[in-house]
Amino acid sequence: MKNYILLVLFCFVIVSLISCSEDKGNETMPLNVIKGSYEPQLNFLNQALEEDPDDDELLCKRSRVYFNMYRYSDALNDIKAAIKVKSDNGEYYLLLSQINFSMKNYFESIKASEKAEGLGIENPELLILQARVYWETGDTTRSTLYLRKMEVLAPFHSDVNLLKGKQAAYRTDTLKAVTYFLQAVKSDRKNIDAYRNLIYIYINKGKEDSALFYTLQAREIDPHNPDFYYLEGKVFQKKELKQSAMLSYWNCLKYDSVYAPAILQLGQLYYKDNNTTQAFNYLKKYTMLENNNKEVYRIIIKLLTDQNNEHKTIPYYERLIQLDSNNTALKYTLEKLYKLYAVNLTKDTASQKIVIPTTIPVLDTIKRRRISTVKRDSIVRPSVVDTLR
Repeated sequence: MKNYILLVLFCFVIVSLISCSEDKGNETMPLNVIKGSYEPQLNFLNQALEEDPDDDELLCKRSRVYFNMYRYSDALNDIKAAIKVKSDNGEYYLLLSQINFSMKNYFESIKASEKAEGLGIENPELLILQARVYWETGDTTRSTLYLRKMEVLAPFHSDVNLLKGKQAAYRTDTLKAVTYFLQAVKSDRKNIDAYRNLIYIYINKGKEDSALFYTLQAREIDPHNPDFYYLEGKVFQKKELKQSAMLSYWNCLKYDSVYAPAILQLGQLYYKDNNTTQAFNYLKKYTMLENNNKEVYRIIIKLLTDQNNEHKTIPYYERLIQLDSNNTALKYTLEKLYKLYAVNLTKDTASQKIVIPTTIPVLDTIKRRRISTVKRDSIVRPSVVDTLR
């Protein structure tokens, strides 16, 4: 009996030592323990980088986490810092290219991809990225060249079908485009770009139920992506469900407070509702993000004029004239405002100077916000053989 007890104790000690050894070896970056949350990884990397801020591998890992969280500016800063420490790692340049591609810095993306290729990176991710970035810049010859290489190396890669779908859509072959996008989603359920293109096609073809189905499916996969709340709003607008559409746009802005298309839609909806205060606030914010929409400037001018704030219309008239330089009526109105405003200043506040900006500033930094997800609505799955022609 005594020997049995000693044997049990010995086994317990051995198991405990093994367990401790395993625990020590598991001090690595945690997995996403909460669905859709990268906080455990980010917290781990933040602490690790406090101890060694020049560790290029940790910087690269945190850059990828930021990239997955749509915090592109932070991701860009980290990967540049990693490259500064170790400039001969092709994988770093590949990630740099992917980040720039997502930020629509296409020529910067091309430079980084060429650097990655020069450092010996030969994998499907680089090839398909090059095919896609050349497509976006209009270089269809190079895009096709890299796509052909990709088809040889990994013919069933999801992004091969994605790019083929984009090419088909460009040729206005909608049915073939949908087929390719569906194949892309089937081979990689997380191919968000394929979902996005598929949803746009369904919206444009008046297939709102199909569009909504794939919107909700994509949102379940990527719950922090504001694009799919915006697309949900577009579907509801098509169905003339104004309040539901506005709720979707508000949710979109909770994830990205400067998501210009959602801001524009809310401004226009408020304007149609005669809610002039909210319409003005949203449309003014929109002009600080996108300053090339003539109709928005006309609406703002009308709102200010109706409120007897004609002097405040001057910068909007100036920008509108920049966009419509041949409009003599606009120029005549602006000249009248200059004179009228100058007279009022002479009488009331002669010591003050008018500072009228020639352009409306454009924000160049977009930060993604993360909040709790909206509950997924139930919807009947659409038929794959929806008629699109």
